[in-house]
Amino acid sequence: MKRFLCTTFATRLARCVPVIALAAMLQACQFQPLYSSDSGTIAGSNLALSSLSVAEVDTRVEQQVRNHLIFLISGGATPPNPSHEVRIRVASNSRVLAAKVKSGQSSQIGNTAGNVELTASYEIYDFASKEIVHRGSRFASASYDRTSQSFASARAERDAENRAAREVAEQLRFAIASDLSAN
Repeated sequence: MKRFLCTTFATRLARCVPVIALAAMLQACQFQPLYSSDSGTIAGSNLALSSLSVAEVDTRVEQQVRNHLIFLISGGATPPNPSHEVRIRVASNSRVLAAKVKSGQSSQIGNTAGNVELTASYEIYDFASKEIVHRGSRFASASYDRTSQSFASARAERDAENRAAREVAEQLRFAIASDLSAN
């Protein structure tokens, strides 16, 4: 009986040792919120985002990304005296994922799938030091259905570009907030 009790105690102790070791290791970890400080006040990244402007862009897709990014950063307001400027460039690639289908003598395009891929690169320019302080890029894609109707296919492709632009703008906002909070 005594041996049985010692064996079960040793087994229980062997099971508890990894848990205790893991708890001791995790005690050294620190969690820092991205959008607020430990005391609940506005964090440095939100403060830096509120004084951030987004540079003008050229293409329609870049404008979509820019508009969404401005809304995510400041709710659509432009800061009176920005301390930083985000410069974005967006590369768009649209491709058809399925091939033409031959039917009898003629080949026609049936319903196929398309994919829009956006790659947005950004630079954060500091007006005070007159230099680029951070760079990065983000990627987003959106699928759409192509039909034999050209207007419907063109509109579906544009809607997919808009969805991808919204997604890449959200990724840019998080990346920029992370970059600015690292300073």
